[in-house]
Amino acid sequence: MAGTISRIRLENFMCHSSLDIELGQHVNFITGQNGSGKSAILTALCIAFGCRAKNTQRAATLKDFIKTGCSDAAIAVDINNQGEDAFKPDIYGNLIKLERRITKSSSSTILKDQHGRKVAHRKDDLNEIVEHFNIDVENPCVIMSQDKSREFLHSGNDKDKFKFFFKATLLQRLKELLETIRDQVHKADSDVQELEKSIKPVMRELDELREKIKNMEHIEEIAHDIDNLKKKLAWSWVYEVDQQIEEQTVKLQKLKGRAPACQERIDRNTVVIDKLKKELIEKEENLRSLVGKTREENNMKKSMENNIAEAVKREIELEAEHERGAHMLQRKNGRLNQLQAQLRDFQMQHMQSTQALYI
Repeated sequence: MAGTISRIRLENFMCHSSLDIELGQHVNFITGQNGSGKSAILTALCIAFGCRAKNTQRAATLKDFIKTGCSDAAIAVDINNQGEDAFKPDIYGNLIKLERRITKSSSSTILKDQHGRKVAHRKDDLNEIVEHFNIDVENPCVIMSQDKSREFLHSGNDKDKFKFFFKATLLQRLKELLETIRDQVHKADSDVQELEKSIKPVMRELDELREKIKNMEHIEEIAHDIDNLKKKLAWSWVYEVDQQIEEQTVKLQKLKGRAPACQERIDRNTVVIDKLKKELIEKEENLRSLVGKTREENNMKKSMENNIAEAVKREIELEAEHERGAHMLQRKNGRLNQLQAQLRDFQMQHMQSTQALYI
């Protein structure tokens, strides 16, 4: 059965130099004369399972349990670990070996598995085993030492009996636990108060950060409004451009309506220009013919030296005719210049009208 003690070994503990006892699975009786060490075995079990020296009512400190003349003492307890209630059987196996060693200056606890390999050494590990198997060595209902039995049987004081009842029913442990919890709560309250004091600057910084966050949110709203205004401004520019395009479209339609009239004027002016060009060509041909005639007259002057009078007369006539031709040529040149100026003005107007149509 898990949790039962199968073997106890003592070395230099109280009156025992070396003791090795194997226990049965059920009820065990240990008999002997007074002073033979029966109570020492029970005390050794209490010490092995973590009981304090004062609670055994046999010594004030653990070193007092060391046999006189020896430097240390050892307690070894084998605990069965089989069945449904076994404690971590995958680690300890079918047997848990508990060893408690006491010296003049210290004490230690070692937990081993069934093969003697060390598994743990902390007091918390031992308390875990004790709680698992419900081995409360300080409860008089679990272990009643000889002194406690005598005190209970010979005490006629109800107060002492109530103390025994208080301890046996674990109310004392519960009271101690509640006192410990109360102390921890008080300590936690003081820690909380200190934390509240220390957290006040943090809270102020947090409030400042929240205020900054609000300001940042306000800035973000302003930035959002600016973006909206920029979009509205861009659309206003688009609207203005659309208005300008509409105005230019209207003007363009008007110019397109005037285009046929302008084209008709251009055509008329083109006809006039062609006519003037033909006249210019004719005048140039006449001028060339007059120049040819002038050359012929000069040649005829040499051939008509015999008839001076007639030649002079002819010369006068030719000079007069030449003057009339020159005057006429001058007038034609003036007219030609006027026509060229009119042509240039017309071409300029035609180009301006064409540009206005494209606009």
